[in-house]
Amino acid sequence: MMTANLILMIAGLLFLLVALVVLYIWIGKSKPAPIPAQPQKIETFESLSEIIKNRSSSSSDLNHAVEIILSRFGQINSHTLSKYQHLLEALCTHPYTDSKLILRFEKTLRTANPDYTHEIEKALSIGLASRG
Repeated sequence: MMTANLILMIAGLLFLLVALVVLYIWIGKSKPAPIPAQPQKIETFESLSEIIKNRSSSSSDLNHAVEIILSRFGQINSHTLSKYQHLLEALCTHPYTDSKLILRFEKTLRTANPDYTHEIEKALSIGLASRG
């Protein structure tokens, strides 16, 4: 009788010890540290132009860059005309661009800047000719 009580008491203590170890491990697991929010990168015309000129930029990167350029930097003046011409040519020759993106960029620029329609079309022609 004494041995049965001793065995039950040892089994109970062993069960309690295992339960405490499991509880310690379960509670002790730290939650994954939250990923600190990356500061918003300020998107300038130059940084967006670099995305378009970078031959390894993905199609989604190109779409994002074109969208921001058109919405925030869509007005052309005589000082920025050459930058937009080079940008359109670079977009035409980029390996991950498509015709819809090129035409949307060109059409939106022409619509927003009717004074520079001829120059935009000329840059498009040069870009498409060098694409081949």
